[in-house]
Amino acid sequence: MTLAEVAGACARVGLGLGTVYLVLCGFLWAFQEKLIFHPRGVVAPPTNPAAAPVAIDRGEVVLRGWLVNEHGDGPVVVYFGGNGEEVSVQVNAFARRPAATLLVNYRGYGESGGVPSEHALVEDAVALAAWARARMPNRPLVLFGLSLGTGVAALAAARARPDALILVSPYRSVERIARKTFPWFPVRWMLRHPLRAETAVDDIPRALLIASPVDAVIPFAESKAMAERLGERACFYTFHLAHGAFLAHPPLWEAVDAFLADVWRPALGRGWGCPPP
Repeated sequence: MTLAEVAGACARVGLGLGTVYLVLCGFLWAFQEKLIFHPRGVVAPPTNPAAAPVAIDRGEVVLRGWLVNEHGDGPVVVYFGGNGEEVSVQVNAFARRPAATLLVNYRGYGESGGVPSEHALVEDAVALAAWARARMPNRPLVLFGLSLGTGVAALAAARARPDALILVSPYRSVERIARKTFPWFPVRWMLRHPLRAETAVDDIPRALLIASPVDAVIPFAESKAMAERLGERACFYTFHLAHGAFLAHPPLWEAVDAFLADVWRPALGRGWGCPPP
């Protein structure tokens, strides 16, 4: 084989690899919503008597979910779930809390209309927080996010102005996680939903952060870095749990309940601090 033939073969291989790379870039760009969001329908509407169905009109869509323990004794919590979570599965857990909790499905999830996106989810989160404040104006407001929902809660904090946040398996940004998952691709330029929660650090009040060193979905380093960015405003607890096991772990709820009790105490004229883990 002559030198020219070798050069031609190399050029063809390079062209083929380049074509494959561009095709993969196009695939990731076109289908990123399917990688980030996994909508699920309601399998069975909750029958818990503490849960009242709610429908919140957002103009172009109606968001549907449940208000749990509206007349309970404690803060009002607005919950934002994971990327594959239909929130009715959490009704019973929140019904056992003294706090009132608003659980509303993201756009496209459960019986909520529309299509999920970062912009829509954050705008909806601000609107849901405002709805909860208007409905229960004399109670502290807590935004509670799990996994994907931690970024939604954090980014909504600037305008929602909650009294506290609870972030379970938080991250600095989806962009950072995607860059580690797909290191050979220009993720920064391709990602439409970066969910840069770290940009909202200055707007986050006191927060309870919970993470797991064995979490295979959200790297523990991401959660720890977010806690470090918050500094003294963060109570940071760890449990050795798989990503999908957080809200099925009773000791986690003990930490949540203690934190909610501390949030409630200032409303009664008392101080607060990090509850014991």
